[in-house]
Amino acid sequence: MLTLLMQTNRRYSVNDLAQLLEVDRRTIYRYINTFNEAGFVVETNHRHVRLAQNTQIHRQLSQLLYFNQEEALTLYNAIDAIESDTERKTELKRKLASIYGTKTVQEKLIKLEKSRLLKSLMEAMERRRRVVLVNYSSPSSNTTADRLVEPFCLSDDKKHVWAYEVNTRQNKLFKLSRAEAVRALDEPWLLSMYHRKGFTDAFRIISFDGQTLPARLIMNRRAYDLMMEEYPLAQQDVRQEGEVWIFDGQVSSYVGIGRFVLGLADCITVETPQLKDWMKAFALKHII
Repeated sequence: MLTLLMQTNRRYSVNDLAQLLEVDRRTIYRYINTFNEAGFVVETNHRHVRLAQNTQIHRQLSQLLYFNQEEALTLYNAIDAIESDTERKTELKRKLASIYGTKTVQEKLIKLEKSRLLKSLMEAMERRRRVVLVNYSSPSSNTTADRLVEPFCLSDDKKHVWAYEVNTRQNKLFKLSRAEAVRALDEPWLLSMYHRKGFTDAFRIISFDGQTLPARLIMNRRAYDLMMEEYPLAQQDVRQEGEVWIFDGQVSSYVGIGRFVLGLADCITVETPQLKDWMKAFALKHII
């Protein structure tokens, strides 16, 4: 274990190693002395220690022990595929995370939880079955409750699902991360004639009836750069003309694009009369 930790690109101090291995500092120093006696070169840099990587013995050991990031994640997936949640399985995943860094593997943990929800939804859609979104948290109503739905379409980013909610009799876009779990039911769709996928614009605003509104902006470099950083999907509706950039597209409502424009009012010229009217009304109600 210590050998693997001291071979990765991540830097560890003696304290870090002691905590990860659940031993005291003296034990770590004793191990380091053992490495030196065995012919390894242990480098010390700003209180961090690692095995020197330019030695023959290190190259031989690397061939036996080292996993690159892709291999580490593949191994993690293999461990996670073990059906039973045993202590050994948990310990293996913990060790892999400690060796290859919490950022890579712990992010993978979150993705795996999401993938389970995604897999259940995809199976339900394929079989045309209803599901329950368990303890779904809704920020708009500030409530948490089970939602009985008929899922019928995933968003392009696979983070949302279009579903017909049985109780409200409405098509809605549900965010997967807001559900604790997906409970598949052996109940077929009964309301598929009402399934309708809405339209999500580049500013992440949804039109549930599919209706859209026109919007045309003229932007300077600063506004264009910020739009691309915050709303990259808007790129398909932007073109450059000389030293300005023109957004000319359809939006679900003026809420998303209007708020963006208001934050950069000195960098953007609005050419759509309806959008100008919306911004004036918004400013009168919330700003002036």
